[in-house]
Amino acid sequence: MTDAGISGSANYGGKNTAEDDSSRHPERFDYDNLWKTVLHRYFWDALKIFLPDLYDASDKNRAPEFLEQELQKVTFNLEGGVNRTDLLIGIKLKNGNPSLILCHIEVQGEGGGDIPTRMKRYGEAIHLLRGQEPVGIAVITDKRPKDEKTFYCSEQFGVRAIYEYVNVVIADLEDTLLLSGDNQIGLVLYAAKYKQVSGDDEREKFRYLRDISNMWAERRWEAADKRIVLLAVEYLLSLKSEDYAEQALDYLESLVKYSSEEERVMYTSIFERVYTKRGMERGMEQGMERGMEQGMKKGRVEGRAEVARNMLNDGLPVEKVVQYTKLPREEVEGLLN
Repeated sequence: MTDAGISGSANYGGKNTAEDDSSRHPERFDYDNLWKTVLHRYFWDALKIFLPDLYDASDKNRAPEFLEQELQKVTFNLEGGVNRTDLLIGIKLKNGNPSLILCHIEVQGEGGGDIPTRMKRYGEAIHLLRGQEPVGIAVITDKRPKDEKTFYCSEQFGVRAIYEYVNVVIADLEDTLLLSGDNQIGLVLYAAKYKQVSGDDEREKFRYLRDISNMWAERRWEAADKRIVLLAVEYLLSLKSEDYAEQALDYLESLVKYSSEEERVMYTSIFERVYTKRGMERGMEQGMERGMEQGMKKGRVEGRAEVARNMLNDGLPVEKVVQYTKLPREEVEGLLN
């Protein structure tokens, strides 16, 4: 999670880098770069799912190096702008040799670009820059054209050029693989899979959100990890129907009812987002289109009283409203009059 964009060695999730500030700043979560956030934090778990052979050959005692600045050099040369959907990661193998991983996260579905050509161009550019061929992984998070190739191939005058990479289609991953063991990113991938499966069916999305939330509640993870996974899952399976959104909110509240104070602070942003959105829809400036984080900031800075009033109108007790909005109790009680 970061407010620093994606330059340098920015820490999106914190777990794979030297310092994890998620417990000090629980309100931060970079929804614009959701996949980078979870892949930074749970890189080894993701690699175990995406490319188990490379995972087995890797030295997990050496932290992965996220080469954002070098990737942006490649991006600028090829695209003339900033790349927000790719990762370049340096790791060490057990035999002591270095290895590079080029990971492309495709989030645009059928409207996205030509993935095989993109993987080839980026792979070649990284080879020129680093003098090392990267292992390419394309992670497909949404539906793609049925006839799309999963490798690059061109032929001219009998000369054939082929570029191959690992193509990971999240919807094709086995549930047992995603839910086995104590793999945090598995639940996020599971949510992404069933976001695609459920499509626009709000009832189905609610059912999957409820089921995943139950599995999440059973995990004995650190509070910061539980928060990140819950925020990502809820975001991926976000409900447009106000009725189902209300049911999901009530259900999530019941799951954290008996959590520790530290954990409750971690989870507050889930509920605050819902009420912030509701308040904004009733007259606050629109800002939710860019995701939860901006809506939460706007709700905190410009509309806490409005958010609290909506909470009270919905029947939440004063104690809950004080906890979620951080307003003084006297101010919240004053809104009852």
